[in-house]
Amino acid sequence: MAKILQLDQTHYDLWITYSWSDNNHGICGHTFEVIDYYFFLKNYFRVGILLAEDITEASFCDAVIDKYEVTPDEVSELLKNTVFCNRPTLLKGNNILFTDGGVVAMERLTLFFDNIFLFACGNREIKNNSKENVFVLQDERIYEKCFNSFHYVKKILFQKYKKLKDTKNTDVLLYGTKNCRNIEYEMYFELMDLYPESHFICLTSKENRPQLPSKRFSFPELPVKDLFLKFGTYIYTPVPRKFDCSPRFIAECKFYGKKVLFHRIDYWEEDKGLYWRQWDIDHQFQTLFLKEDDDIVPFLRGKIEL
Repeated sequence: MAKILQLDQTHYDLWITYSWSDNNHGICGHTFEVIDYYFFLKNYFRVGILLAEDITEASFCDAVIDKYEVTPDEVSELLKNTVFCNRPTLLKGNNILFTDGGVVAMERLTLFFDNIFLFACGNREIKNNSKENVFVLQDERIYEKCFNSFHYVKKILFQKYKKLKDTKNTDVLLYGTKNCRNIEYEMYFELMDLYPESHFICLTSKENRPQLPSKRFSFPELPVKDLFLKFGTYIYTPVPRKFDCSPRFIAECKFYGKKVLFHRIDYWEEDKGLYWRQWDIDHQFQTLFLKEDDDIVPFLRGKIEL
């Protein structure tokens, strides 16, 4: 039976969300992309958020307060403009922006919107689209052009991030969640040998948390509060599919002055997402800041009827 959701078309110009499936993302990079673009685009449009997985209002609120400089009034307004609906299958509204490209693979979802916008993410090649009201915003250094595609580099609202004091923490962070960043068991021992003086904080899902015979590894429950105060170096480990469309965490490390090391990344030419994100970090970091003159504003104004 279809699970129908009618989004408010009277009081909102644009809804922001990300795709959902049977596997729950939890609080992840796409969640923060939604928050970034909500805070930014609400200066130009009447914006709402749709969270369509089993994320609770409390966990969402905690994530916002932990990462951003926000007042109680801003949090209250954010929640007032957020709809929580677990995995609808038929969705209707005026305009919607998906911060990932997973929607192209959602076979059990029917969308009725004036305009559907999506950031290319996930697949190296966005599936052919022939619909006049579907627009793909993509970094064309990474993705080939397709019908109704436009060059756009996904950005981060760093100006809204909390300002943190340097704690001089020397712990090393590993990020190995189940969905697409799983770390092989043997690799933990490789890293232990390569960095014999280090203590490792490992961000993993419960399902892929190994039993290691060493106290040099700790596995905190996710999400970790004040994460960027708890490590000094992040070791980027291989992504099994060898494609990381627009890595957010390495850009956040640059912003907070954390060192990033790459372990066994021998596929830079294959992974254009990782390559160009790191290139931008090294050569033009300011272009990754979501700020007033961003190209997405005139683009959306040209499509959305206000």
